[in-house]
Amino acid sequence: MKSSNLAKLLIAGLVFSVSSLGAQNSEILDSYIRTGLESNLALRQQQLDLNKAQEAIRQSRALFYPTLQFNANYTRATGGRSIDIPVGDLLNPVYSTLNLITQTNAFPTISNENVQFLPDDFHETKIKVAYPLFNSDLRYNRQIKTQLYESKAAQKSAYEHELRYRITEAYLQYLQSLEAEKIWQHSRDVLVELRRFNESLVNNQVATKDIVATADNELSKADNELFKLQQTQQTARAYFNFLINRDLQSDITVDTSLLRGAAGNYETEEMIRQAFASRYEFNALSAGKNAAETAVKLNAANLRIPDFYIGAEAGFQGFGYKFNGEQSYALAQIGLSYDLFDAGMRKSKTQEARIEAEVIETRYQEVRQQIALEVIDASNSYAAAKHSYETTQSGLRAAEASFRIINNKYRANQALLIEYLDAQNRVTTAQLQVALALTDVLIREAALKKAAGM
Repeated sequence: MKSSNLAKLLIAGLVFSVSSLGAQNSEILDSYIRTGLESNLALRQQQLDLNKAQEAIRQSRALFYPTLQFNANYTRATGGRSIDIPVGDLLNPVYSTLNLITQTNAFPTISNENVQFLPDDFHETKIKVAYPLFNSDLRYNRQIKTQLYESKAAQKSAYEHELRYRITEAYLQYLQSLEAEKIWQHSRDVLVELRRFNESLVNNQVATKDIVATADNELSKADNELFKLQQTQQTARAYFNFLINRDLQSDITVDTSLLRGAAGNYETEEMIRQAFASRYEFNALSAGKNAAETAVKLNAANLRIPDFYIGAEAGFQGFGYKFNGEQSYALAQIGLSYDLFDAGMRKSKTQEARIEAEVIETRYQEVRQQIALEVIDASNSYAAAKHSYETTQSGLRAAEASFRIINNKYRANQALLIEYLDAQNRVTTAQLQVALALTDVLIREAALKKAAGM
């Protein structure tokens, strides 16, 4: 083998370049993101909460319409309290006198009555209609339910945005583990070739056997690193599949196009303005504040305006299960309800709602500050990642140049084995640093876009 082949084997391999998630789209990653948005279990729970809020709106709307009920009951009773009514004692003397006067028996003798309080053989069958002519609670309650729905919808959208970033980050971390494995596998191939070369030196009695043992030791170290990387890969794969709700051991399609492209340039102030305009957290807080302000109006209206309603019912009631003119009845009602005294309850509720609105407004301002800080931090981290990548590239070029020199000297028996291994380790370390720095650029850019609501 020519003296330069070993150097070429080590230095050849992956070509690294900064990429941009925005500039270099990946259909494979986009497909995984769509799968995650459709299948993620946490997102499903938020959708179910949103569905519940939508049903609450439907229920609040239904309260504006009349209610029509059909009620029927039949009662049999025995025992219980009763009252004696001395009807006979009161009327029989009068009836006797009347019979003497009229010389007839037109007025019979009657018995005293014992009447149960519980009705026996009694029924009531009716249709009842009720309609709220005016109830401020209903109107404002519907508005509150709608605003709470809007808040939950915005929260769900915010989580979707967060989930997109998490899936992207997990995918890039998986790619990172694959690139690291390639580098270590390439380094191992170099060590295998080094062992062959050392064996040839020993066979030609140019060197002692210890150089072969040293190469074997370095090979065992490389094998250990590869084993640890494989475990890291399994964890990264499981986490990625968890996010998109697939079997944790499912294979992941690799798209190396993400490792090519051009880095994006972003102005921090522009990204902050973008975040203020696009982040769904602001929509959620605005809707929550609107709901609190509507609650203030609801409680204030209860202080001033009574509720009005109308109702009617018609049916049959009486002893014996009969439906005839004697048991039929009908009634109509119009009502007004107003609390004259509640020990300050309504005023307290109004004040409580005002305080809640102020709390949300304060929270809104805090979130603005937090998001601005998040964008600034993400922007600085992205700039640092790009600078680190450029630095590691320079370090890799220097390590490669140094290895070429040491390799030639080693083959000319002008360098020690420890010098060769040190140069080879520096190249491997530099390659790993470049791979890590490249993936870090991608992840930091994704984090910056997430912070800006892009």
